[in-house]
Order: sequence, then C-alpha cells, then structure tokens
Amino acid sequence: MTLTSEQIAEIERLIDRLKKWQRGEMPHAIKDFSRYIQLLRFVEPQANIVLMDLSAGMPDTVRVVHVKLQQLLLKASQVDILKQDNTDEARREDSNLMRLARDLVLMLQRVAKDTGQGTLTLNDAENGINDTEQDIIEALGSGTLTGEKLAKEAGHPYNFKFKSSLSGLRKRGILGNKAPGYFLEPEYEFLLKESD
Repeated sequence: MTLTSEQIAEIERLIDRLKKWQRGEMPHAIKDFSRYIQLLRFVEPQANIVLMDLSAGMPDTVRVVHVKLQQLLLKASQVDILKQDNTDEARREDSNLMRLARDLVLMLQRVAKDTGQGTLTLNDAENGINDTEQDIIEALGSGTLTGEKLAKEAGHPYNFKFKSSLSGLRKRGILGNKAPGYFLEPEYEFLLKESD
C-alpha cells in the first residue's frame, strides 16, 4: 500500500508530538502532569487518528504500531509508580522509556516511507536482541571493528556462536560491514544503552 500525502502528514504529526513529549515541549496545561498522563492527553489521541486511518490498508502494520504504543504507555505508567518508591530505579527506567519512544518514532518513520515492500514486524530492533548481540552493539558503539577485535572488546570468544550473532545482526540490517570492519547502522543507535 502506498500512503497518501494526508496519511503521511498524520504520521508526521504523531512523530512530532512524540518528539515534543520526549523534550517536554507540550502545552502548559499538559506539561504539569506525569509522563503517563502526558502521553494519554498529548500523544495517544493523534496515535488513534493515525491507526484508524491506516487500519484498512495496513492491518499488520497497525497491529505492530499499536503494540509498540501500548508498550510505551505501560512503561510510562511503571516509571510513574516507581517514582513514588524508588527514584534511582525510576531514573534508570526513564531512560528505557525514552528508548522505547525513539523505537516508536523510528517505526513510524519507516511506515511514512512505506513503498508497499514488505510488512513491519515486531522483530524490529530491540525485541530480537539477545545478550551476546547487545554486547556486540555496546562494544561497537560509534566505531568500526573487525570480527576478531569485536569479539575481544565484547568479551566473547571468536567462535561459531559469536559469528552467528554477528551474522544475525548483519542480516537484520542492524550492523553494516565494509572495510575496515563492522559498524552500527545510524538508525539503530538507540539500541546503545544510555549511561546513568
């Protein structure tokens, strides 16, 4: 399905709202509320407009975006609950919340660029990352390393299991590979864990 200019504009408005929510740039009447309530009042109404409009032509994509939105809402509510009991843990979980939001923005940007080639899947990025793959991503950071150097930096033996993890990240488009080695594709930089 090729999107109309109106549908793309709706998706871009939702992306803009998500980014404003991340930066705290919302109407004063909403800004004073918790992150969870801000999402419900500022982001979710626009999300519902987008999902309703796309549902007929892109049902699978709508399901995936809706699941990601629900994950974001759930994480925001968990952070708000944590703030009452454990502010340090809430701060850590808040960075995970922002990562989820960036993931949703990336997903929406991919939908807006849809050319009818394939369907968005929940495999996208973080849902399929195991511990070895995360170690690889962290070891790479913004650099470029050969397989052997990468294994050493990640603290893993350069064996079949490690090479399989590299291959899996490569096939999914998360890593690129050209001389002098592997690198993290820019659109997947959100997978790097933020330091506290």
